[in-house]
Parts: sequence; C-alpha cells; structure tokens
Amino acid sequence: MTTRPSTEGEPVPSHRPARWRTAVVALTLVVGLPACAAPRPQRPLTPVEQTPERLREGSRSPTPQVPQAAWSVSVRRIDQPLGETGQLIVVPDGRELRAVDRVTGQQRWAHPFAGSFRYVIAGGSIVVSDNNDGGVDVLDARTGATRWRAAGSQDVVVHGQAVYARDCVGVGAAATCVIIARELESGRELWKLPSDRFARVSDVTLGARPPYAPAAGRYVVVRRLSTAGRAATYTPVAPTTGRAGAGRLPNRAWFGFAADDLLVSTDHDPPKGDQRCTVSIASVDAGTGAKGWSGAVYSGRRQNGECAKRLANDLSGMELIGVGTRLVAVTADERPQLVDLRTGRTVWRGVAAGVPIDGDDRSVLVRDTADTGALALLDLATGVARWTAPDPVLPGTSASWRSAVTARLVAVSGVEDERPMVLVYDADTGRQLGRYPGWLAGAGTDWVAVSHSGTGGLAVDLHTF
Repeated sequence: MTTRPSTEGEPVPSHRPARWRTAVVALTLVVGLPACAAPRPQRPLTPVEQTPERLREGSRSPTPQVPQAAWSVSVRRIDQPLGETGQLIVVPDGRELRAVDRVTGQQRWAHPFAGSFRYVIAGGSIVVSDNNDGGVDVLDARTGATRWRAAGSQDVVVHGQAVYARDCVGVGAAATCVIIARELESGRELWKLPSDRFARVSDVTLGARPPYAPAAGRYVVVRRLSTAGRAATYTPVAPTTGRAGAGRLPNRAWFGFAADDLLVSTDHDPPKGDQRCTVSIASVDAGTGAKGWSGAVYSGRRQNGECAKRLANDLSGMELIGVGTRLVAVTADERPQLVDLRTGRTVWRGVAAGVPIDGDDRSVLVRDTADTGALALLDLATGVARWTAPDPVLPGTSASWRSAVTARLVAVSGVEDERPMVLVYDADTGRQLGRYPGWLAGAGTDWVAVSHSGTGGLAVDLHTF
C-alpha cells in the first residue's frame, strides 16, 4: 500500500493549497473504502447508507426519538468542526462563517466569503484563510468585523499570537518569496524571512486540535527548500522576532515540529523489510543545535494488519497526541505508550494492546485497532485505563468517522441499524451521556454538535451536558 503523501516534502507551485487544504476529508463525503491486503481476518463492516450529501438529495431514514437539543440551526454544508469562543459557537456553513449565541442559538453575526475557507480561533480573533486563491482575513470574534486582511498570503498558519504565511511576487521559478509573520490582532509585520516558493511554516503541532490555534511556543518550524543540491531542512524560528535557532534537521517527507525547546522530525515509512510499523524520530536542541534523542516508536495497525503509519486518526483533526515533549505512540508489541522526546524514555506502556486514535492533554482514546474495535480511555499521565466502551461499529476509515476528546466529554461516530449515530461519554467515568442520530460536527468542554437531516436540507443541534 502507498503511504500518506506529504506536501511538506514535495516541490509544488507557490500558489498550491496548503497541506491541510488537500488532506482534510470533508464531513460530507461518503463512506471510505477499507484497505486492501488482509493478513488478518477482516470483520464485515456495517455500511452507513445515509450521508449529509445524500440527505441533501432527499434520501432520509426514520429518526428515533432523542433528548431535546439546547438549540438547532439550519445549515447548507458543514465541512469543518464547529468551535467556541467566549459565549459564541462558531458555525462554518459552506461559504459563510456564522457565530450564534451559545445558550440560545440566536445568530450574532455572519460573514460571507467568495470561496471555500479554513478558519482558526485564536483568542478573541478568528483567522480565515482562502482555500484556493490565497489571502487571509482576521475577524473580531465578538462582532465578525474584519480587523485586517492580507490578499496575497499563502499557506497560512496560526500559532498563539501571530499569523504566518508565505507571500510571493511573481509566479513559478521567477517568483520572489518571503515567510512573513504578522501580529494576530493588528496585522503589524513582525518579521520577514527570505524563502523559496515552497517554504512554509509547519502546521504540525503536538496535541493541537482544530479549529483552535496552538499556544505560542518557543519556536515555530519553517520548512525550507533544498539549495545547491542540499536536502530541504526544518529550521526553528523565534515566533515574534524571526531569529533562527542553530538547530537543523532534514525534511524526511513526514512531520517537522517544535516540542518545547526541541526541533523534531519524523518518518513514518518503515525501512525496507521492517514489519514492525516503525516510525523513526530525530531531534536536536532548537536553540543550540546540540544533538538530541533519535530512535523509534511504532504506529498501530488496521484490522487488516497494515500499518496505520499515523500516530492519531487523521479524521480526529490531530496529527500527534501528547503534550510538552511527551508523544503518544505504540510499542513494538502493539501497546499504547507515552514517550519523552527529550530522552527517549518510555514514561508508560499500556497493559493491553490497542491503538491511540485521539486525545487531549489529560486523556488518550484507544481502539482495538486503528480502525475497528472497542474503545478505552487512558489517563495521559499514567496510562491507566479509566473506562472501556463497546465497539461503535463505524470503521475509522469511513469518511463519516469523527472523534473528539475534551476535558469532560468523549464523542465518537457510530452506527446503529445502518444509521449514523453520535455517542457521547463522560470523560471521567465512561457513563454514556447521549446517543444522537447524525454526524459529529464539533465538541467542547460541555457540549457536542450533531448534524442531521433538517427541513429542506441539513441542521446542526447543540447538546449540552
């Protein structure tokens, strides 16, 4: 099977969509196909007959009775998760971004866009990036008013209090480009770094979950193209000054990211002949360039025995589960583990086999395999299982699969009688708090959004706990 192509390591035109633009599978897609080779017996997967797209075409199933939602709003299309800022819930509805009152669902503002977009919530601002032609708008989260706009920005990344992008003059090989950092609220230029037309700030962050921007760290990581026959490299850069640290690592076509004061790169393609789903890791001190720990962790396997390669289910929105310099991965004997990237030490190994698929800064959601089986929620600090739950049936390879782990809730996609369902659990006890027909459209500390068929199209319900 082919591996995940990584646009961070591939030359592409300067106007190309960002990695997240092409990698994100919309919530409206149909059920994905299972993987091919099958060294392990494969359990039949229950199909999901109804998708948001089919509902728009008028095909609907009877809806069982469910608890009354706090509120419901009609939507055209939901391709990104709903988010929360202050007392507002942000609803990305097709080519319009809306904010509604968290308690009542009453609309507070709406901001239309010419095309598809990606949005990121960062404090009191919302950063909206155009998916096709480039450009970024930064809105006041409370009012929806535009604070500032940069029309030519490409590959926009938001970290903490700054917005990073590549700006180019010209096209193709004749383009002159810079990586530019702007202050989040004002748009004031913080620094510029001369770059090639393929350079970009990495949007891979340990423990970050869209649509929220990761907190500001000591460094952001810039991927720069090869020069004079040298390989492309990752360079750590101070987020507000643009001063580069001494650490450098080659781009190995997967992930480059900052973990506290470390510059880390990963390669998820096992060496030739390796059957253990090896993920190779290299690190250096970002500031001094001193060599750090290099070694191997492992990814989980799908039910058919193939290496998942990813360390989190990509439909969770996360690339890497963990916090600080601690990364959640799998052991060689296929148990979840927590590894300290600074030393390579295994902080804990899970008692039972399982594959981490989602998590936050206090919990790790594990499934029997990367795409099927029962669930367990582990404590991130100790690896101890808090609770287990039955298989939600829907495979993690389905385009309808979504999951979310928050401080108080765990929500996952499931199937019941060939209908899509959203299952919600208490994060501390595992008690099932709700079962709602539809698709998981977002979650917060004490709320879950569910999209489903509505009058003349789709609707989103907000359930609070």
